[in-house]
Amino acid sequence: MKQLKYILLIGMVSILSSCVSDLLDRQPTTEVSSDVYWNSPEDALSATYGVYDATRTLFRRDYYFDGHGEFHWTRGTSGGGGSFSASGGSTSGFDQMWKNCYQVINRANFTIENIEKMIESTSGKQKEELQAQNGENYFLRSLAYFRLIQLWGDVPYYRHVLKGHDEAISLSRTPIADIKKDIIEDLTYAISVLPSGAYKGRATQAAAYGFRAKVELFWASWKKNGWPELDGFTQDQSEAQNSFRKAADDFAKVINDYGLKLFSEGNPGTYEDPSYWHLFQHYNEYSSEIIFSVQHAGPSLGQGEEMQRDFGTRSTGNAQCWLMPTIRLVDRYQSLTTGDFVDPLVLSTDPTLKNGSINRETYENRDWRMKATLLWDGEEMVTLSTSGLEVTGKLPFKYGQKDGVNYINYDVGTGSGYIYRKWVRNTGITGRSDGPQDFYLMRLADVYLMYSEAVNELEGPTAETIGLINKIRHRGNLPELTAEMYANKEAFFKAIEQERIVELISEGQRPFDIRRWRKVEDIWGAPNGDGWTLYNTHNVRVHDQFKNANELNYQRYYIYKIPQTERDRNPNLTQNRPWL
Repeated sequence: MKQLKYILLIGMVSILSSCVSDLLDRQPTTEVSSDVYWNSPEDALSATYGVYDATRTLFRRDYYFDGHGEFHWTRGTSGGGGSFSASGGSTSGFDQMWKNCYQVINRANFTIENIEKMIESTSGKQKEELQAQNGENYFLRSLAYFRLIQLWGDVPYYRHVLKGHDEAISLSRTPIADIKKDIIEDLTYAISVLPSGAYKGRATQAAAYGFRAKVELFWASWKKNGWPELDGFTQDQSEAQNSFRKAADDFAKVINDYGLKLFSEGNPGTYEDPSYWHLFQHYNEYSSEIIFSVQHAGPSLGQGEEMQRDFGTRSTGNAQCWLMPTIRLVDRYQSLTTGDFVDPLVLSTDPTLKNGSINRETYENRDWRMKATLLWDGEEMVTLSTSGLEVTGKLPFKYGQKDGVNYINYDVGTGSGYIYRKWVRNTGITGRSDGPQDFYLMRLADVYLMYSEAVNELEGPTAETIGLINKIRHRGNLPELTAEMYANKEAFFKAIEQERIVELISEGQRPFDIRRWRKVEDIWGAPNGDGWTLYNTHNVRVHDQFKNANELNYQRYYIYKIPQTERDRNPNLTQNRPWL
């Protein structure tokens, strides 16, 4: 495990009692006196670990966001994801995310201020060490503010320790352009002081460059495509192009300057054991492909993840299968022969029907990432004891059969007809809610795709970006892109989007892409229409998406509701227009 995992609790002890937990709580106190604390780099590092812990809380279940897209069905929030329905509204999960963002910000502000005091009285190597630690806090604060503006647009913004409750409830919303400018400044400072080499479990220079580029890419997308649901936000094609250029330049640094490589050098492995699956197992979380992740540690450290519980089944450590792939996702996996899409699945209970959904021949000759990501009828997976400590054998999956003796018990009364293999632990270590698997916030394949998108906006397809997309496709054992797939900007964008879908599924990226690309109507049709109905592989309706949804429902998809509890406490907080 990374260094961070074993000593994170030290930071938690010293910082949890001395930082506000959300925007409305009181000022951090000095319960740990500065006479005995804030005297060494070790003290500063311990406090910084407290900021990392809050960051873990904020992002640890980002995969639930995929339930807001078309490729991933979430049958519940499982206590942390938040949900969205076309009939309107964000649940308390998003209210909690608002608070979690400000918990990171408050802890970071508190730690930054105290480390800066230490820096003033030190010099030499110790000063450099403290500056690097502060760079981590600047980096983590920027992630929290980036998440806030992605969801809510204009939000309260501050970079100091709040002077008590009265100041907290007096803050108004700062325009997004001002916040974006300061996020970039924070990341620029982090770049200047963070280490350039491997820094296991913590922010690095490459991560700061990557997220600075990502902020610029999103800004460019918003400026290009507009954000009409955010009052006062204006499109500006010139500014969009400028931000695409900045994003491309920073992504290029990540790709070229740090010796990063795709996991297993991008080799696909074998059909029965694809390397892509192994990338999402805890024993490979330190691959150089992983640029930044939130850290989990287990067992029995109070820092475990719940991915096993959410993605796994009763047959894999008594997990609960809260999340499932959809038919739409399966139709995105391309042919190994043509490198292009195959005919859509035909939903049927006939196992011999050509291209039928439970005919195993239907799934042959497809992108190996499908094999690594999900199970269809007849696919087998290792089983674990109820405790998660022992491997007990192997069982096949068969939708409609879940006895746990002859078939995997997937614990769903209704479902999509598929279950996940990605993120599901197949080794006996610990229970379903106490795992060590890190959750990846940025990895090299994502950078390849974002860089290619930015360059495509500026220049169209290039030999370099086509080559990067082909590297990603190779891990699925797919042939290279055909000329038709990169004939122009529009065609190449579709190729990039395709790879983002199958490469990044269940990593919480798709809904943010949908929003910045303004694709809701492309996916679910125009307002007041039929939307889309999810059917399972047996052709039984599961649920409707955006069925008879009016324009207001679509607007609410693009921007979230300022939590009413926060507005009740602070009359200066205005509401986003679609939620008035």
